[in-house]
Amino acid sequence: MKKVWIFGAGRTGANICRQLAGEASVEGFLDNDASYWGTTKEGRPVLGNAEALRGQLYDEVIIASPTALPVIRQQLLDAGVDPLRINGSYVETQVNARINFLRDFAALGIEAPERCAVAEGGVFQGEFAKEINACFPGLTLHLFDTFEGFDQRDIDVELARRFSEEKARHFNITSQELVRAKLPHPERAVFHKGYFPETAQGVTEGSFLFVNLDFDLYNPTLEGLRFFYPRMVEHGVILVDDYFLPGYLGIPNAIRDFEQELGTPLVKLPIGDHCGIAIVKQG
Repeated sequence: MKKVWIFGAGRTGANICRQLAGEASVEGFLDNDASYWGTTKEGRPVLGNAEALRGQLYDEVIIASPTALPVIRQQLLDAGVDPLRINGSYVETQVNARINFLRDFAALGIEAPERCAVAEGGVFQGEFAKEINACFPGLTLHLFDTFEGFDQRDIDVELARRFSEEKARHFNITSQELVRAKLPHPERAVFHKGYFPETAQGVTEGSFLFVNLDFDLYNPTLEGLRFFYPRMVEHGVILVDDYFLPGYLGIPNAIRDFEQELGTPLVKLPIGDHCGIAIVKQG
């Protein structure tokens, strides 16, 4: 049985670990978030980052972070990992499907009224933000993130409603400078650092064509729907990540609760990544 390490000690990594039961020996996890180091996940140790692999025996390293796939791949290469032993297939399908959906949607050429914009909530290291920026170079891109990881207020809701066991400050390995450097049209980007929806108060645009909500948690996802859905142009799209993934119970619950507030079901379409759901604005 082959020995594997999983890079990504979050919920995606845990799901992959369970999928591998009986097929491979998962030796442990790696993660760039030092708060995971020295803990366990699925009964396996979280050893460290890519450098922790030096001296370890393994057949394969599986990348379990769609939001940081290219970054992690490069870190593994820099740490001396044979490229043939790096397996990104578990998240590549998800990443490619989301990008293809975005590009195809942009190609539809839906008319954007004056002062229309696009946005992302939950930016992390900016991999998807750069794709939005590239697809809509003429529109302002609003980027919402604490840039310090999950806020304790949102984690309290997760724990109280048993949606997840996430911890405050997870996904804190990022910065506005890191994201800005990746954008092909950084002059079109407006950063809103802090707690959402408080950071949305300064937004002056009256409409949005495309919004990506990748907050991972119930409370900011619900607030994102409350803020953006009424402002979407007809046939505009809100893409909500993690809708179909086990362990992200807050996401479908946020959409369900928003539908109850509206008093009508939303138009929801899968996008082929087995993860996200596209909400299409009607009327």
